[in-house]
Amino acid sequence: MQGNFGLGNSATPATAALALGGADMDGERYILWIDRVGAFMLCLGERVSLGGPVSGPPAADVALLANLSRRHAEIVRSGEGYYLQAAAAVSVAGRTVHEQTNLADGNEIQLGESVKLRFRLPTIISGTARLDFVSDHRPSRAVDAVVLMEDTCILGPGADSHIRCSGWNQTILLHRSSGQLCCKSRSDIYVDNQHAKSSMPLTDGSIVTSIDGRLRLEAVQ
Repeated sequence: MQGNFGLGNSATPATAALALGGADMDGERYILWIDRVGAFMLCLGERVSLGGPVSGPPAADVALLANLSRRHAEIVRSGEGYYLQAAAAVSVAGRTVHEQTNLADGNEIQLGESVKLRFRLPTIISGTARLDFVSDHRPSRAVDAVVLMEDTCILGPGADSHIRCSGWNQTILLHRSSGQLCCKSRSDIYVDNQHAKSSMPLTDGSIVTSIDGRLRLEAVQ
């Protein structure tokens, strides 16, 4: 999904007024659009449900266009690890899950007969995980991967980045602070046209600009 996503030079007044987070950010989801890299779903909750498409709420956090139950399974962050809780036919690393099982880096998750995902823990210094799509199934709002964000999300060129941005020369860190989603970098970045000399909070529609390109954050309603 590489390409330019039509990022403007600044957030609109309407979106800039909407603060992210608050005292409790659990359950919130965002789409992160990154020029020439792709689109990624950020899930901030400790429990992230996986399922099929539905005509109305409540839908799964990650609702895939596939023949799955409304809430087929959940991935739960607990302590320093993750486990999968099955509500319908699920296998992990080729083994059927009857109730729940721990997840390890590289595990392949199969939902139903054909949906396949890869569970990744890119770095040991962060509890943030990523779900990569192995099969062709995607959410209705197509993204390249789903990030299960704990406290930080690393964007950069390194193999230990949660979102690998090939061609970048710098790293940008998304992190939680005082109930808000913030970003910072050791290099020069601008948040909604303001120079980010230190960590700066993001708002729905915020645009972060660096020498490597631009990214935009959009809340999922």
